[in-house]
Amino acid sequence: MEIIVLIFIFVFGAIVGSFLNVVILRKNTGESIIWDSSHCFSCGKNLKPRDLVPIFSFVFSRGRCRYCGSKISWQYPAVEALTGVLALGVYLKYLPLQYSTFDMAVWAWLMSLFYFAAFSALLLVAVYDYKRKIIDTHFIIIFSVCAVVPWIFWHQPNLSDFVSSFLIAAFFYLMWRLSDGRWMGRGDANLALPLALFLGWPLNIMMLLASFWLGGIAGIFLLLFKNSKFGLKSEIPFGPFLALGAVIVWYASSFFESFFW
Repeated sequence: MEIIVLIFIFVFGAIVGSFLNVVILRKNTGESIIWDSSHCFSCGKNLKPRDLVPIFSFVFSRGRCRYCGSKISWQYPAVEALTGVLALGVYLKYLPLQYSTFDMAVWAWLMSLFYFAAFSALLLVAVYDYKRKIIDTHFIIIFSVCAVVPWIFWHQPNLSDFVSSFLIAAFFYLMWRLSDGRWMGRGDANLALPLALFLGWPLNIMMLLASFWLGGIAGIFLLLFKNSKFGLKSEIPFGPFLALGAVIVWYASSFFESFFW
């Protein structure tokens, strides 16, 4: 039974990931995210239901359009798989099916859904920033709205959460202003505040450290990779590292909090 539930949760997440791909690819292109039919970006052919099965359609078509043979971006299965993993991660952290009372189970399911929605919005931020090198304000708003419910009712914020979060945001804004956007973008600063508030003290400090560590490791790896076009003056979008750092710290919150208490 548990395996069936886990498969269902992953499939649900992958389906949401398929929609996230649509949002990422159609945002600011003039195409409707909801009403325009799915189509190949190379030949324009409308896709059939069997072309839209998350992950499997990409695998069975060998990463190519069935109609024109053009390559399909790895973004499609990657985002679908990552969203499925996010859904599984949230479920495994709260395990709503293990609560003995109905009220607690419903509460856990609701919190899990809000957390999953918030992390899905973070995935939008990360992938869009990676592709376009800009953090869309609409995605930050979506994350903030989805995160506010568990933040208020589950986390119960206090003064230290607010003070530390505003200091973190001020640090990002200072880096942006002093460098005129060369060290850090304004979008990173805009994202830092709701992320820091969402995690609260002391996890927001751990998120800050984790994000810079992840960004530094990625930069070193790209410099060492011979076929990479990355150089010392190349820009690396920082949004993906902020998002990844936040998710890692949130999921391993008990481990990170042990350093402070």
